[in-house]
Amino acid sequence: MIREMRGLSQETVADKLGIKQNAYSKIETNQTRLTAEMLEKLAKVLEVSPLDIINQQPAIVNFQPNQGTQQSIGYIETFVSHQKEIYETLLASKDKEIERLTTLLDKLQNVITSLTKR
Repeated sequence: MIREMRGLSQETVADKLGIKQNAYSKIETNQTRLTAEMLEKLAKVLEVSPLDIINQQPAIVNFQPNQGTQQSIGYIETFVSHQKEIYETLLASKDKEIERLTTLLDKLQNVITSLTKR
């Protein structure tokens, strides 16, 4: 994902790492284990920290003016759109939960009121 956001091909990254494209592809697809040395090199090529590469959370990638390719912009727009959908789903879920709890509170208030009238 970071490589794509940078607008770099596998071939370009592989060349900078001094390995063949198919070897790099195997690293990306977790078919080959990434050594600590290769992780350091890859982090330098992608201009991120090694933790950004191995972390399961999305990395924040700073784009330089010459790195903002159309592919990167399209990826960011897709990512933002997906995040918006998740946010809207969470908001709708929150609203439903508030409605459910309000109904429950009303029922409890009615029970309490009927019990105090006895």
